[in-house]
Amino acid sequence: MSRILFYLFLSFYSLYASAADNSWQTLQTQATEAFKAEDYQTAETTIKQAIAITEKADNGAAYKASSLNLLAFIQEAQGQHEQAMTSLSTAVTLAKQVLASPDEQIATLLFNQGVLLQKNNQLNKADSVLGESIEQFQLSHSDGGGKLWQAILLRAQILISLGKQPQALNLISDTLSDATDKADDTPLPLSIESDLVLLAADIQLNEGQLYQAITSLEHMKKKLSHDTTSAAENLPALLSLLSRAYEKSGQADKAAATREQFVQLQNQGTPSMTMVMQLNELGLYQQQRDNLKQAEQYYQQALSQLSALGKQQSIEQATILGNLGSLQLAQHDFKAAETSLKQSLELYRHIREHPLQTAGIAGYLGTLYYNQRDFAKAETAFLTAVENLQKTTSENDGSLLLALQNLQSLYIAWGKSEKAAAYNRTIQDLKQRLQ
Repeated sequence: MSRILFYLFLSFYSLYASAADNSWQTLQTQATEAFKAEDYQTAETTIKQAIAITEKADNGAAYKASSLNLLAFIQEAQGQHEQAMTSLSTAVTLAKQVLASPDEQIATLLFNQGVLLQKNNQLNKADSVLGESIEQFQLSHSDGGGKLWQAILLRAQILISLGKQPQALNLISDTLSDATDKADDTPLPLSIESDLVLLAADIQLNEGQLYQAITSLEHMKKKLSHDTTSAAENLPALLSLLSRAYEKSGQADKAAATREQFVQLQNQGTPSMTMVMQLNELGLYQQQRDNLKQAEQYYQQALSQLSALGKQQSIEQATILGNLGSLQLAQHDFKAAETSLKQSLELYRHIREHPLQTAGIAGYLGTLYYNQRDFAKAETAFLTAVENLQKTTSENDGSLLLALQNLQSLYIAWGKSEKAAAYNRTIQDLKQRLQ
């Protein structure tokens, strides 16, 4: 996503050149340089001197607004959040008093105020202020050197954070439509356009509007694929979202092809959890099609990524080891399967938050031991599966029934008929519930 920034430089002084002498300009410049050098104490002292000069001038309000804008930056950088918001609020008030609305400078100050409110988690206020900023830019028939698009993007993100997805989607749709109609006047930067498309597609995906999401993502994919600017940085995120959209729409082959594109694009890049997820999904896709060697390669790559990320004790590690173990079972590589499944089960039991998955891995491991006639180990694994399934909801009664039947079959094969009989009543009750 594009980075949202304050806009430090305002041009009030150029509009009101007769209102203050060069000493204000000198102090403003010195404060700006000190701020850039992160010498915040000097910057604050200097800008307050500049503010003092504006207060003595007959028409110094516009100058003061510009200085207060800079002071807000300085205060925010020092963690003085309340003071920063007060300074910027005063700057907006002063600007509205001396400038005829609508005005690009007012719009810029409102944008800065919205950014500051968002940073301090005052989202409802930020939404309102950014809405006013956008209106000021639009009525001024200016994009403010790109600030209009930044304001729209930030407001859309805030609306989503507030749970107002329909409003966010309307804002994005209107913006993209208007930008197409007025492309020659105020062109929408591709970086912002792609950010907006991703936000909209994510909303559409979550609301089941799969066709709309896929259509817009495919269109943007073509644009980004031929782009050499920083906007192309959004291509991996787009491919990740597009693969999800194809998966949810039942187009598994297209989802896999899109994941392949993601992996190829990111193969030489920094390891990431998104890469891990894509590799795991590709492994599952190939495993389901009995392309076991290729599936194993994807799982191993995913595990290597997790190792590079220092996530060997994560739920993702447990999941991928479980998938790899089931694949190794299918390959009849029982020693490797036992190692993978045991590691997976150990992680799941340590994490303790995924009883259904824990039961599944324990079931695989129990089946492995059962087929090897190692009944003692099989019993431990099957009991673990039953114990964890009993912690889940009635939706998993079918899985619980299967786990109990596996345990009963084990005891019968082991010659422990009394233990097998102990589960008869529970099994019958489950069968009746499932009818």
